[in-house]
Amino acid sequence: MFLKCIASGSSGNAYALIGEEEILLLECGVSLKSVKKYIDYQFIKIKGCLVSHEHQDHLKYIREYLNAGIPVYTNELTKEKIQTKASDQLHGVPEKTSFRVGGFKVIPFWVPHNDTPCFAYLIEYAKMGQLLFATDYEYLPWTFKQWEINHFLVECNYSMGFVDQSIPNYEHILRGHASLQTCVEAIKKNRTPKLRNVILCHLSQKSGSSEYFMAEVGKVAGIGVKVCCATPGLSLELSKDPF
Repeated sequence: MFLKCIASGSSGNAYALIGEEEILLLECGVSLKSVKKYIDYQFIKIKGCLVSHEHQDHLKYIREYLNAGIPVYTNELTKEKIQTKASDQLHGVPEKTSFRVGGFKVIPFWVPHNDTPCFAYLIEYAKMGQLLFATDYEYLPWTFKQWEINHFLVECNYSMGFVDQSIPNYEHILRGHASLQTCVEAIKKNRTPKLRNVILCHLSQKSGSSEYFMAEVGKVAGIGVKVCCATPGLSLELSKDPF
């Protein structure tokens, strides 16, 4: 299984979990044309797409995905905001209830995002193990340690040391997003010896530093854990085994 980062940040978000026979998309914040390019045009392998919430950098191109016949899964409140057609495969799924998308087992969880309904997803696949995808969260209200997560794809948006506090609305800009410290605490709280990768996503271009963030998260992730940032084109093998 490979994670492919297509886009990550306020201009658009999209990721793909690519297996030999199946692909699961995460977010539809970029055009389907771009997605096809990054997955080497293996469109027939796409089993579905998970969407965290209604903001445009995560949802803007949902109509393209639905028109193409891709099943899309999100929370019920986000579903209600989307105009649908009878042929659309748009599913509002309940929190903490597992469902299947092809061979992927998915469990959604609410996370706080500035009063906007938002899901994080625990995703399991046989050869990959467990991956937690959490973006646009103020903090993680749940403990996932009992699942022995192998991979975190998790937002690390800003650090106060990099924030320009002279901007009048800087607090509004940061609301609903995870700081470096919040991300570090989430990793510390949920890490186990089975952790293999931490991929930091949705970094702010003005209020953070990828090198600094990776170094700080690396201090708590543990020996042998790969820490990287989700930059467009990133391709990372995800395995539950160390070798």
